[in-house]
Amino acid sequence: MFVIMGGVAMLPLIARKFRVPTAALEILFGIVLFSVLGVDRPDWFSLLKELGLIYLMFIAGMELDLRDILKGKRLFFYLLIPSLTLLSMPLLFAVLGLNFYLGISVSVFSVGIAIPVMKEFSTMSTRVGKEVLRIAITGELLSIILLTVLDIYKSHGLTLVALVYGLKLVSLVALSVVALKILYVIAWWNPERVEKVMESEDPVEEGMRAVIFLAFAGAVIAYMSDIEPILGSFMAGTIFSLVFKSKGVLEDKINAIGFGFFTPFFFIGVGADFNLQLFASVENMYLALSLALAVFVGRLYPMAMSPFIGLTFREGMSVSILISSPFSLMIIAGTLGQKTGFINSRANSSLILAALISSILYPTIYRVFIKSVRVSGE
Repeated sequence: MFVIMGGVAMLPLIARKFRVPTAALEILFGIVLFSVLGVDRPDWFSLLKELGLIYLMFIAGMELDLRDILKGKRLFFYLLIPSLTLLSMPLLFAVLGLNFYLGISVSVFSVGIAIPVMKEFSTMSTRVGKEVLRIAITGELLSIILLTVLDIYKSHGLTLVALVYGLKLVSLVALSVVALKILYVIAWWNPERVEKVMESEDPVEEGMRAVIFLAFAGAVIAYMSDIEPILGSFMAGTIFSLVFKSKGVLEDKINAIGFGFFTPFFFIGVGADFNLQLFASVENMYLALSLALAVFVGRLYPMAMSPFIGLTFREGMSVSILISSPFSLMIIAGTLGQKTGFINSRANSSLILAALISSILYPTIYRVFIKSVRVSGE
């Protein structure tokens, strides 16, 4: 624990120095510590890795601002662009004789890398930044829905049982929304209590205790529905974000405990499970590079549709480049694919390497490209 937490403390400083995602270095740290140096993994490490993934998915769900997307003037295109990626890439992989799930894994969307990159260049509030967020967030939601459907299909096939499980999950989500709405109304009648939990210093952290309970409650509900717990945790985060518009300092606390403790164990664990034999095979290295290229190919739709979303061609290209870094959800898709049997461990290792390449290469290209693009706020 001392060695791992020492690495967790130092890696952000190194990442900032070399301008690479901290999560990518955490994976490399796991590879070096457990695979290269051969340190034995303690029993508690696997548990913390799973907890880190569950909490990461809750944070990912919490990042979704469905209100902003739904009230947008170009909702159709925000849905169309990621849908085309999620449909065309698996089809392309199937036509080429490759595993269709690899096509799904390279087509998922995530904002985990895009947000810190845009914050660094102060482009979050620009026209390009807003479109990146709306497209990536919509795509992230659609990606999770697709992964959930595939998880149910893998467990039950195209049967009536699968439909029952799907309806059960929808019902549980609806009940969760109602329960949180009731909680919201109660909170509205007790503003002083809410202010203590959401805004001011809370010595016993009542709000954080409730949020952590909610994150794992979503995982338990999904597990009871015979669905991957991480998908339930994501839905819990989405519902929480939808019901509570203003989270105050509570949101900062949620991110702090997540990225400061829980999620590093997941990314280090991904590195610990990495198959080093991948580097000894030219074929596997070629596959990883091909997957990294496929990530960008599947993101060309914003550039092609730039006039319809109010962007110039070069701005559309900027959007395409930046959303080509679906690091966290690409890793999660690979992990889920291996668990459900869609892909083997070697293919998952290729996906991890492709995610690492994409998370470093495309943000670097964006940094260079965005300097030549004149961006302005809407």
